Amino acid sequence: MLGTHAHYYAKQRIPVWLGNVIETVGLAIGIFLLLVNPFLHHMLKLVLLLVAWFCFWFFSHCLTHFIVGKILGVRFLYYFIGRSSLTKLNLPIISSLARTFPVLGIKIDNTSFGSISPKKQAMVFASGALASMISPITIMVYAMIYLETWIGFFMSLITVGNIVFTLIFSAKVGDIFKAKRALNSRRI
Repeated sequence: MLGTHAHYYAKQRIPVWLGNVIETVGLAIGIFLLLVNPFLHHMLKLVLLLVAWFCFWFFSHCLTHFIVGKILGVRFLYYFIGRSSLTKLNLPIISSLARTFPVLGIKIDNTSFGSISPKKQAMVFASGALASMISPITIMVYAMIYLETWIGFFMSLITVGNIVFTLIFSAKVGDIFKAKRALNSRRI
């Protein structure tokens, strides 16, 4: 989640360096769980594979915003704990779950962000959603190659479901929506 306005959750700021450490450690935990997975008991394999999938999905998001933004000349002010933009959908189950679970966001410096082209702004916005769709594919491929067929199939369902879900709903209220809005701003 990329924040462009300093309105909600400003009280729960996390320094950029610490946010990057949290994101990196989260991804490292996911990698570690993949490495130890072959040595685990059968049912524990699935549970920890799901945790690894979550780590790849969750912790890649803002870190990718940060990396792409830095490459494109954007400064960041802080990370924050907030709510997913999925709360705006007003869909009973999805919005309720989105209100329940906090997400990590990153606040950009509006001056530096405004100085880059709309195309680059769109790239910064879209990068988080793309990371959350692409990173879990690692877990799916691992499961398909190294684990039982049913686990590979199950992880494929979750991963493909995540991609479809993100493409639909992020385009309505999330990073993909913001990327499209940035690209359309050049026409104004």
